[in-house]
Formats: sequence, C-alpha cells, structure tokens
Amino acid sequence: MEDVWIMDSGCSRHMTGHRKWFSSLNPVSTKECITFGDNGQGKVLGVDSVSLSAKLSLREVAFVQNLGFNLVSVSQLLDEGFEIHFKKGVCCVLDAEETLVCSLLPFCQVFRVDLTSVSSPARCLVASPSADIWKWHRRLGHLSFDLLVRLSSMGLIQGLPKLRVEKDLVCHPCRHGKMVAASHILVSGELLHMDTVGPAQVALVSGKWYVLVVVDDFSQFSWVFFMEFKDEAFDFVWDLVLRLRNESHKAMRAICSDNGGEFRNSRFENFCRDLGLEHQFSSPYTPPQNGVVERKNRTLVEMARTMLDDESQWTGLIALLV
Repeated sequence: MEDVWIMDSGCSRHMTGHRKWFSSLNPVSTKECITFGDNGQGKVLGVDSVSLSAKLSLREVAFVQNLGFNLVSVSQLLDEGFEIHFKKGVCCVLDAEETLVCSLLPFCQVFRVDLTSVSSPARCLVASPSADIWKWHRRLGHLSFDLLVRLSSMGLIQGLPKLRVEKDLVCHPCRHGKMVAASHILVSGELLHMDTVGPAQVALVSGKWYVLVVVDDFSQFSWVFFMEFKDEAFDFVWDLVLRLRNESHKAMRAICSDNGGEFRNSRFENFCRDLGLEHQFSSPYTPPQNGVVERKNRTLVEMARTMLDDESQWTGLIALLV
C-alpha cells in the first residue's frame, strides 16, 4: 500500500506514513498526534508538500509515525479550492477551472487515486517556432511581438535570431502590467477653461480693448466677453458661473486659467472658496497647459481676421463679427 493513496472523507488532513513521498520535510514545533480508527495514536514527525502528479500537489501533508496508509483528506482538498464529484464507479477531482486533475477508482470498497488516468498531452522535444519569440519577449522587457519581429528582420540587435510571430499570441503579464486606467469623463459645465486676449491694436467701436474667452471642457461651447480693462474678467466669470449653476443640475467642479493677474487675485480666491470650486493654474510661461482655450483664441482671431478681409470692413466691427 506504499504507492496507493486513498480518498478519505473522515480524515482531517492529508497524511502518510512513508518518508519516500517527501523531497524535504519540515519538522513540527509542537507535539501533535493523530488518532487512528482503532484508537491508536501516531506522532506527527513533520509536514511538507507531496506532488502526486503534474496537476495534483498536496499541501501540508503530515508524516505520521506508524501509519501504514497514504490518505487524501476530502475536507482539505475542498479548502484548497478543488471540487470533488462522486459518481457510481468513479470519483473526479477538478481544479478551480473545472479541469480534471485526477480520477479515483473503487478499490476494496474505497476510492484510490489513479495517477495513470490523467495522461499529459503528447509533446515534441523539438522547440516550437514560438519558443524563441517568447524567450526574447521576456528578455527584452516584454517588448511587443510585432516590434520584436521587425527588429529581428532588420538585424538591429546582435545575437537576436530571425523570429516569426504566430497568430493570437497573448502575454497575460503584459495585459496586467500595461493596463491603462479609464479616464474620468467630465460632464457639461463641470470644468471651464478661460483666458484673456489683448490689448488689441485698435479699440472696438464700444471702446473695448480686451477679450475674455471661456470654454466648456466637455462640449467645447464657448462664451466671449469684451472688456475695457482686464480686471473686469472677474465680474463676467462670476455672472457666468452663477448662471450655469442655476441652469445645470450638475455641480461645477473647477475652473482653469493661466497665472495672469486678472485671474490670480483675492477676488477669484474668495469666490472659488465660497462656491467650493478648484482653481487650476497652468505653469508660468507655459501656454500649452491651457491649450483648450488657447486654441479657441486662435480660432476666434483667425475667424474675425478672415471675415474682415473678405468684407473689407474696418477693425471696429470685430465684436459684431465674433
């Protein structure tokens, strides 16, 4: 019975009395004894894992003194995530993916583990074409397969053989390690970009020299206000924000601007604090960070310049055109 493992539903843990099943053995720190069916006892001499097959490895197997059998505990297998199905004439052990691990056949009114029933698929000892590409894929820090094949065909890496990619190769560590988090989707009126343009070379008909442009981040809807002085920007923004908060059911979250004095002042600071708004500033001398409204400024200026050139009108009409 040294080579036979028996499935036992009354056994509290995996255990064996034969030392040969262990490649190594960890001694136990406490004096633990196993009580047999005849009320006899056996001392636990050590605990370690036992590999019965390529798919079935028993953990925490006790090496018990004076035990003449090899016992597989049903309860311990269930705790390790296996499924056990009993049917007439056969017992099957499945893993978490419902793949057959091993089958047990009746033997003297008990089920013994049949390690020969799980046959491994036939394998050729010659390396498959994909073996090299997987090896170099890992060596080069999980480089993409397509780029790896291009590098091998161009001979840019010394020692890299000619590689050929197979269809539908999937690297699961690449899926996990290169995963990109989904971006936060803003709603209309949640974030406003704003900037001022001016002073203009020629004043408008109404005597305005500056233009305030406000752009909604979600819809790209724009508001354009004309000002005589740059410090009038706060009044327009204050009126626009309050109006949007009343018209929209969504709460405004932030406004974004550059570090100009018309935006970075105590009035804007107190206004944002009272309404719970975040005032985001771009870095000094870095217009691309406020690129949404900067691009809108260019669009408006080019639109007005083109329309004036087309109609041959004087520059005082720019406010009407915009």
